[in-house]
Amino acid sequence: MMKKSSYNIVFAGGGTGGHLYPALAVAHEIKRRHSSASIRFVGAERGIETRLVPEAGFPLKTLPLRGMKGAGPAGKIKAVVAAAMAVLTCLGSMIGSRPDLVIGVGGYASGPAVVAARLLMIRTMILEQNHFPGATNRWLAGLVHRICVPSEAARMRFGNRGEITGNPVRTAFTEIGEPPLAERLSLLVFGGSRGAHSLNSAMADAAAGLAALPAPPAIVHQTGEADLESVREAYRSNYPHGLAEACAYLDDMPSRLARADFVISRAGATTLAELAAAGRGALLVPYPHAADDHQRLNAQAVVEAGAARMIDDQDLSGDRIAALIAELDGNRMEMGRMGHAARTLAIPDATGRITTVAEDLLGIRGGADVS
Repeated sequence: MMKKSSYNIVFAGGGTGGHLYPALAVAHEIKRRHSSASIRFVGAERGIETRLVPEAGFPLKTLPLRGMKGAGPAGKIKAVVAAAMAVLTCLGSMIGSRPDLVIGVGGYASGPAVVAARLLMIRTMILEQNHFPGATNRWLAGLVHRICVPSEAARMRFGNRGEITGNPVRTAFTEIGEPPLAERLSLLVFGGSRGAHSLNSAMADAAAGLAALPAPPAIVHQTGEADLESVREAYRSNYPHGLAEACAYLDDMPSRLARADFVISRAGATTLAELAAAGRGALLVPYPHAADDHQRLNAQAVVEAGAARMIDDQDLSGDRIAALIAELDGNRMEMGRMGHAARTLAIPDATGRITTVAEDLLGIRGGADVS
């Protein structure tokens, strides 16, 4: 492929932060290396990309797509028709703009854009964030030129075609040092941007048990909007004043994680990559309704590495949380080992590795700026 003065790149997909945040990290790295590159996103009308992509400064085209999971026969037919129409829409757009590369990042919008690109003989690659690949990426794997995966387990799912690049995280996470491990433990609890009701309820129930510890831990708890007041009331009633902070959303996750000794969270791929980069052990509670149960598979890989404990959502209780924290509070060496094990799972240069794959497909060598 001849070297050009600038490149036209499309990122396709989203729907959740787990798909979109890694894509944005790679998009920014491409712009850093190649300032004249033109980058745009294709996403779903109802995905998180409608907010995050414009905030990041990139143009976004949305497609009226429907999900098939849980849909009846009529709903599945409508979803197939919508996907076919989306392919035609992408074809029309790409014929006019002629991208040099289309990068599928998972989610509904990834499929139509990548299919359209292949029909037009445009170079393609996909990013897979989970240890068990999502349905869209499994289907696209036979069409694309390159596949970026987070682990050996994921690579094997693609018939050993995937390239282990890791999951991109913001630089702020890779700069986090060792846990404070002061006399009073610091816990960070979060269940994603909208919170996790089961996790919120269990923490509310755990408050009294945690308060009974010789040095009750300091707690920062992201609840989401729905459970915020009920969790705050539980801490007001059952926990020492000033030691528990509940909030709907945390904008400063790297700094919060830096001050935490231990984390209680779901097991999304991006969350686990951030925990690995920061070197923090965790209690993982996989979201039970995740597609293909991928959060459980993500969590199992971390548990097997010695970096986390896991409790299934249906088995979660306040008593179990309080008992685990009491155990770890009495065995700080074990908590430290979990953190060090987490850091061994990190691939700090994941963003750079994925960007280099994109450069290879574009015929660029050495990362030189093309502006």
